[in-house]
Order: sequence, then structure tokens, then C-alpha cells
Amino acid sequence: MGLKQTAIIAVFAAIPLAGCAALQPSAPAETCATASKIGQFDPARDLLIANYDSKPDVDDLQAVAALGTVLRDPAFSCVNYIATAGAYGTQDGDFLPAKLLFDLSFGENWVDAHADQNVAVLALTEKAKLTIAGGGQVWITEAGQSDVTAKVLMKLPAELRGKVHVVQHSDWNESVTTPAALAFAKTEANYHKIADGNFPDNGTPAYNTPDGSAWAQLLAHPEHGAAWAEARRLSLKHNGFSGYDNPAVKAGGLDFSDTVEAAWIFGFVDMAGVQDFADRFSPKQ
Repeated sequence: MGLKQTAIIAVFAAIPLAGCAALQPSAPAETCATASKIGQFDPARDLLIANYDSKPDVDDLQAVAALGTVLRDPAFSCVNYIATAGAYGTQDGDFLPAKLLFDLSFGENWVDAHADQNVAVLALTEKAKLTIAGGGQVWITEAGQSDVTAKVLMKLPAELRGKVHVVQHSDWNESVTTPAALAFAKTEANYHKIADGNFPDNGTPAYNTPDGSAWAQLLAHPEHGAAWAEARRLSLKHNGFSGYDNPAVKAGGLDFSDTVEAAWIFGFVDMAGVQDFADRFSPKQ
């Protein structure tokens, strides 16, 4: 698991609201305190919660590497974030454990809701409370379903829930969310349904392609190439065996479509697709 369960509340209480994320180029605290907005996100106050179901589609494995790549960029060095593995709903298929991948992408800034959902929800709730108490807002990217998000919202006082934004791009994700959880997220938080990242020309980047030409560029990067290598290894290992056969991955391509939610929050939705992402966040060395 990304965080020690036995001391999880003490750990989160000690994390500064605008702390610079692990594995990123460090930025002075005074710089973060006056940092300009990145799209809709205020790095001086806000919190990013990145939820991944990792069940059963291997696209989340590549989406984890993609967001980790974004957060390593110096422009994002003040982003305060935490990721969640195992934020799934009612779907069938296998959960895909990926501890090394989450470690490589997020350092210690992640929790494992598959291993212990109660501990994960408590950690996310405490981070959210600290952020809102400091004048910030919470942005949740749903690379999966809203079951975990709903449990976090239920633990927040009702007057704080209006400071939470939930961003979802997939009709399928909604269809396998527990209905009561989806309804709660839609009514209690600011729920943003954006265009699906699997398709082009709809207002979000198409981060899904059977074309694998960007792999070499992503794998070669000295800082985040290892995360992409682990994402690729796990994708090839599990695709077709976990309960879903991802056609882009089967063809040797890439699918990190769930990253469009971060693109919408941070303001890089003008990208066409995968190669634009690689050129921006993983330039050729």
C-alpha cells in the first residue's frame, strides 16, 4: 500500500495544504503559496484526488503512468494530490494490482481501496477536510466509478461538499457505479460529465489509439520511462485475461483515456491525442 495504515491520520495531518508532490522537482513553499492557477486548479490551495478502478480494463494502468508524467512536469510541482487504487464499482472482472506502478508514478501519495477501503476513504476524507479548511477546493478525477467518492462525500459535513468537484468522462463507468453512490455524487458535489477520452473530435483529447509509435518516446524518458515500462508490462500481461480485451492495447497501441479528466481540470484539452501528450510531457531526449 502507498501509505502506512497504522499512522495514516498523523501522516495526513502533517502534509501541508499546498505541499509539493513527491517525485516532482521541488518548489519553495513561498512559491507554491503564490502559485498561479493551472487551468481551473489553484495549486496554492486545491487538492487533486485521482481515483482508479483498475478493474478489469488495463487502460487505468497506462492512465496512472500518464498522470504521474504530468505531475513530474515542473509546471505542476506545487500540485497537492493523492491517488487511489481499487476505486471500483459493481463491474465484473479482475482487479489489477499495480503497487510498483503506483509507487513509480505517485511515490507515497496513494492509497489502496482494494486492500482496505475503509482506511483509504478515511485518508481521502482527512485530506479533503484539510484542503477545504485552508480555503481550497477538491478535484476528483474518476478513472472508474464513484463508489469511493460517495463514501468520502458522506463523511464530509454537508456544508463542505459544495467545495468538491467530481469529473467523469465515461458512460460505462457510470453504468457500473452503485446507483445510490452515483446519485449521491451527482447531487452532493459539483458533478462534471465531460466528453469521452476514447474518441476524437469531441472536445477532449483522444488518448486511445492502436498506433504504438509514441511508446518509444514515453519509454525513453529518464524520469518517467520506468513507470511507462511497468504500465506496458502489466497491460500486456493482463489484457484479455482480466475480463476485458482492450483493442488498442491488443494492437500494440496506447489507452490512457481516463487522463482527459486531468486535462479538463488543468487546461490541456486542446491536445488532439497521444502524440501531443508525449511531445508536451515526455519530449524526445
